[in-house]
Parts: sequence; C-alpha cells; structure tokens
Amino acid sequence: MIVFTNGFKRLLLGMLLAFCSFVANADEWDKASGVVEQSTQAMIDLLKQSRLEAERKSEIAGQPVALDELEILKGMEVILQPVVDFDSIAKGVMAKFYRRASEQQIEKFRIAFKRSLLNTYSRAVVAFKINKFQIQPNASRSIKPDRQKVWVKVYANGAAYDINYAMKKREQGWKVTNVTLDGINLGLAFRQQFANAMAQNKGNMDDVIAFWISPS
Repeated sequence: MIVFTNGFKRLLLGMLLAFCSFVANADEWDKASGVVEQSTQAMIDLLKQSRLEAERKSEIAGQPVALDELEILKGMEVILQPVVDFDSIAKGVMAKFYRRASEQQIEKFRIAFKRSLLNTYSRAVVAFKINKFQIQPNASRSIKPDRQKVWVKVYANGAAYDINYAMKKREQGWKVTNVTLDGINLGLAFRQQFANAMAQNKGNMDDVIAFWISPS
C-alpha cells in the first residue's frame, strides 16, 4: 500500500490546480483570439467589397470612381462596435483628468474619441491594403483572469506588421482595450496627446474636447 505524505498531497493538489488554470486560460485565449480573427477578416471583406463596388461604378461611369469612405466608415462601426471597449479606452486616454471632468464632458469626449478612432482605423485599413493576416501562437498567455493578449501579423503593402491586442472579458464578451502597432502603444500615445492638449489649452477641458471633435 502506497502512503502519501501531506507534503506530497499538497504538491499534487498544486500541480492539479495549475493544470486546471492553464486549461482555463488556454480556453480564454482561444475565445479572445477568435474575436480578433473574426473582426479582422470582416474588415478585410468589407474593404474587398468596397473596392469591387468602386470598380463596378468606374466601369459604368467610364472613369475612376473613388472608394466610398463614408460607407466604409459605417461598415467599420458595425464591425468594431461589439468588439472594442471605446468607453474604457476613452477613460484611459483622459487618465488623471477623468476625475476632474463632469459627466457631460466625459460623455462628449467619449463620443468624440470613438468617432476619431473609427475615422483613423478606417483610413488605415484603406491605406494599408491588407493582403492577409495570421493570428500568432501566444506562448505567454495571461495568468490574469478575463484578460488576454492576442498577437496578429498583418501583411500589407509588401511589408509585415505586428499588432498586439489587449483583450478583456466583459459581460457582452471579449473586447479590445488597447492596441500596440509595431511597438507603438496607441493607448499611451492618445493619452500623451490628451495631456499635451490640456497643457496647451491651460487646463480648459472644453477646448480640448472641442478640438478633438473638430481638429481643423
């Protein structure tokens, strides 16, 4: 008869819990990466369809017809709205100024930031001419519950780009809370931009939000 010591039992239990945690985190990563994969493919399909429509109109008109950027923007919003946590990102961009802002100012900036982010993303997708993408295996999956990082390699314009999506599980599902493109943390870049604007406008948040709404 084999007798297990209390120390061995604790070790065995620890190994079992660690294994269960790894399996759970692996399942979380699969779901988070699935959200990124589906939304990325949807954006590529949207752009492909938009280009086909522009070619069709060009043939009818007998001259080049540009892509309908307004329709692309609308399509991008449909794709990204369910998977991007705009509210969380906007709060992070305001950072320490968030607590100083009124509810009205927070809401105005949230709407302005969402619109500017969608515009930026739409223009980038159009300009990049993405050929294909690959979800990269993640060897260092997050040990934090409901948080994952998903790496994507995008091939566009004859070059390869690395995109890292920080994901967090919300009630509605997995959502993007930050993006790092080739080492550039967009959340931090926007935060610095907001802080600089506050300094330039002598702390007048209404002016900063107004500029974000209409930068021209």
